[in-house]
Amino acid sequence: MQHAISSWIQRSWWVVAFSAVVGLIYMHALKDRNAALAEISFRFQEMEKERFMVLQEKEDLQLRIASQNDPAWIEMVLMREIGVVPEGWIKVHFQTDRQL
Repeated sequence: MQHAISSWIQRSWWVVAFSAVVGLIYMHALKDRNAALAEISFRFQEMEKERFMVLQEKEDLQLRIASQNDPAWIEMVLMREIGVVPEGWIKVHFQTDRQL
């Protein structure tokens, strides 16, 4: 029995060596694949964040465009950006002497 096992090992050592080499190559390829998947997943998440921000900006711009024909919006922009006040309103300026 001992002689048969020894004989089989002597004849089939290359099968064990080949299996070990293939196993090592597979493990290395699996490691590289997992690293690539992690990188792709990270890039996908970043692109999803960017897509969400762009969609928000698009919605804001669409609302801005839609409201440009609204007289109340035009009045608010004139008051906020230029400092124009409607007739009958009193414009008050606050002046601070303190420096922060």
